[in-house]
Amino acid sequence: MTQLTNNTKHLTCCLSAEHFPGASIIAILLCCLFSSPVILAQNASQLDNLIFEAVPITASGDEIKLSDNDYLFLSDLGNAAALIASTQGSEKTSREQIRDNILSYQSQLDALIVENGPFSPELFQTLIDLGSQYQLIGEHEEAIEIFGRAEFVSRINEGLSNPDQFISIEKSIESHLALEDYATANQKQAYLLFNREQVFGVSSMGALPGLVSMAESNMASYNRILSAPVQPIISFGSSNIGFGGNMFERSRRSHPKAIAFSSLYVAQQNYYQAIATMIDNREFFDPLLWDLEFKFLETLFLQTFRSSILEDPNYYLSETRKTTGSLIGQSTVRRYTLGYKEGKNVFERLMIYIGNSPDTEAFELADVLMEYGDWNVLFNRGYSARRKYAEAWQLMQEFDVEQAELDNFFRPVMPIHLPRFTAKPNSREKFGIAEDADLPLIGHIDIAFTISKYGRAKRFEILDKKGEITLGIESRLRRFLRNSPFRPRLDSKGNSVADRVTLRYFVKQAVPIS
Repeated sequence: MTQLTNNTKHLTCCLSAEHFPGASIIAILLCCLFSSPVILAQNASQLDNLIFEAVPITASGDEIKLSDNDYLFLSDLGNAAALIASTQGSEKTSREQIRDNILSYQSQLDALIVENGPFSPELFQTLIDLGSQYQLIGEHEEAIEIFGRAEFVSRINEGLSNPDQFISIEKSIESHLALEDYATANQKQAYLLFNREQVFGVSSMGALPGLVSMAESNMASYNRILSAPVQPIISFGSSNIGFGGNMFERSRRSHPKAIAFSSLYVAQQNYYQAIATMIDNREFFDPLLWDLEFKFLETLFLQTFRSSILEDPNYYLSETRKTTGSLIGQSTVRRYTLGYKEGKNVFERLMIYIGNSPDTEAFELADVLMEYGDWNVLFNRGYSARRKYAEAWQLMQEFDVEQAELDNFFRPVMPIHLPRFTAKPNSREKFGIAEDADLPLIGHIDIAFTISKYGRAKRFEILDKKGEITLGIESRLRRFLRNSPFRPRLDSKGNSVADRVTLRYFVKQAVPIS
C-alpha cells in the first residue's frame, strides 16, 4: 500500500451405535461432531442463495410504484454499464446456423491457405470470425486455439507489438474467463497491457482499455473465489482435541479466499493507474473517469474489511466480537485506515470533476456529497457524515427545486441500503444476474423497521408473509437488514432523524428461469 500512498500524493449430522457394533462411543461421538457442521453449512448455503428484492408499501399493504424518473446516481454507472453489456447479443442464433457458419469459415480458411500459404495476412480476419462462432456455442477450447493462430499470424506479418493482434488476445481472454481459467486470463491481460503500452505509451489513452480490462479480470477472479463454497478443513492434530479445539476451521494460511486479495490488490492498482491516465490526458468530464473512481473506491473498501471478509465473505459488515478480543476496537481502528483516507480523496476528486463540469446538475453535485456522507457512515464517523449531508441539503436549497423532489431525494420512499458501490449479499449483483432475468419466487415478507439517525435498522416487525417463507428466511432477512447501514433520512431542516419505513421483500432463488 506504500506505492498507493505515494501515488495519492500525486493525485489528491449423527449415527447410533447399532450401526457400528464394534465401534466405540468415542468414535460415534466423533462421527456426530464431524457431521453436524456440514449439515449446518448446507442450510446456510441455501440461505446464501436467496435474493431479497424490496418495494415500498403503504400501511394498507399496497405496493408503491416508483417513478420512472428515479435519479441515476453516480455509483450506479458501473452497474448500468454491466447490465447493458449483459444484454448485448442476447438474441442468439440457432446452434444449427452457427454450425453451418463454422463449416463455411473452415472451408474459406482452407482455401486461403492453399492460395496464399499458412501465414498469409488474409487468414487473420477469417480466424477471428471462426473463433467467434465457436464462442457463441460455448466451445471455448476450440476458440482459444483459433485465436492463438490468429495472434501468431498477426505477429508474423505485422510484428510482435502490433495493434492488430489486440482483438485476438481480447477474444482469447473472453474464452479463458468463460472457462473460469482466471490465472491464464490474468496473464493474457498483463501481456495485452504490455503490448498496448509498447504501441501507445504508458500514460496514453490507447493503453487505457488494457488497464480497465485487466482490472475487471482481477475483480472477476476475486469475486469468483469469495463466492466459492467453503470447504471445511479437518485436522487430527492434538491441538484440536478437547473442548477448546476447533475441528472445523478456515485456515487463512492456505484457504483460497486469502489468495483472492492478491487479485483485488492488482485490480486496485490497475484502476488507480487508469484514473491517473485519464487525469494526465485531462479527460476530467468523461463519465468513465467517475465510474473508475467508484470501482477504485470498492477495492479500497474491500481491502479495509479484509479480516472480516475472510471470516464471512457475505456478512462481513455485521462482524461479532470474539472471546479472544481479536475484534475489539476494529471499527475504531478502521476509521483511521489508509483505505478510509484514500476513499476521502476519491470524493474530493469527484467534487472537482463534477463541480467544474459545464453540464453538472444540482442533483449530481448533491448526490456525490451524499455519497461522501455514506462513506463516513460505513466507517462509523457520524459527525463527518452529518456534515456532508448538511452540505448537500444546503446546496439543494440554493437551487429552484420543488419540495416534492427534495423529499424524494433526502427521504425517498425506497430507502438507500449501503454500500451502493459494491454487491450486497442476497442480491442479483452478487450472483451476476441481470435485473430483467426471471427468477423462481418463493414468497414475500412485509416488514416494518426503523432507520435510526445513524442509519441502523432496528425495531423489526413482520406485518405479513406469503408463500414458503420459513423462520430461517425471516431470520436471514433481518440479518440482511442489520448487516449494513441505510442512508440516514433527513428532515425539512437537513437534520438526520429516525424514520419508520415499511417494505415488501420478495424472496427469490438465485437461479434464472430458462
